[in-house]
Amino acid sequence: MVTPALVQALHSGGVGGAAVDVTDPEPLPADHPLWDAPNVIITPHISSESELGFTRVWEIVRENLRRYVAGEAMLSVVDIERGY
Repeated sequence: MVTPALVQALHSGGVGGAAVDVTDPEPLPADHPLWDAPNVIITPHISSESELGFTRVWEIVRENLRRYVAGEAMLSVVDIERGY
C-alpha cells in the first residue's frame, strides 16, 4: 500500500472511503495522518480472527474435497492471472 497516496486521496475526496487491515508502517504510529483521514476504518492486522474462523476454514476444506471427488468446481479458487 502507498499510505501517503491513500491519505491524500481520502482527504481530497478522490477515494470515498477505505478499510485498512494492514498499514505501512505497522504498527501505525499514534500521530500518523491516516488516523485522522475521513471515511477510513482501521482494524488490527488480526481482524480476520474470530471464534468461527477455523470452523469455517474446515467447512470449506471439507466442501472442496467433496466437490473435487465429484468433479465439481471448488470454492475460493485463486485466479493466478488476476492475482486473487
